[in-house]
Amino acid sequence: MASTEKINFVNDLAGKLKESQSVILADFRGLNVAQVTTLRKQLREKTVEFKVVKNRLGKRALADAECENLDEFLQGNTAWAFGVNDAVEPAKVLADFAKENEQLVIKGGLLDGKRIDGSVVASLAKMPGRPQLLSMMAGAMKQPGTKMAGAMHQSVVKIALAFNALADKKQAAGEAA
Repeated sequence: MASTEKINFVNDLAGKLKESQSVILADFRGLNVAQVTTLRKQLREKTVEFKVVKNRLGKRALADAECENLDEFLQGNTAWAFGVNDAVEPAKVLADFAKENEQLVIKGGLLDGKRIDGSVVASLAKMPGRPQLLSMMAGAMKQPGTKMAGAMHQSVVKIALAFNALADKKQAAGEAA
């Protein structure tokens, strides 16, 4: 790569780091072409960008993006998975893929620009994704209103039943007289 190409690549990578909610670094040594292709396809389906980055260029991009130092993770073959729209998806896809393919080793990464290690990535992979969290939140927000509407409906029904019983009582008293 020519130096201007490297500079542009580092600038693009730094921009991607700034806009990403999470970045997961993995060692993909030992995976064959078919496995890497399958992994890329799975990541693409979840709108996760996957790049193999030279460690030296990655260090420069991290410094330019003012992210925490990841030198301990930047050794050997390193693939970067960028979660721009969802912080959890890269971790989920990589963790699921690593279960079936032991050659893929999750090193660690960044979550909102802060360094995380492999155990945190594993915990992150177990979390529900953004769509699930949004639906859970919507359900939680809907619940108090639903309960209040049910309580109001029951109160109205009780009042209607009371008036109906009173009318029946007066009608019965009028017939008796």
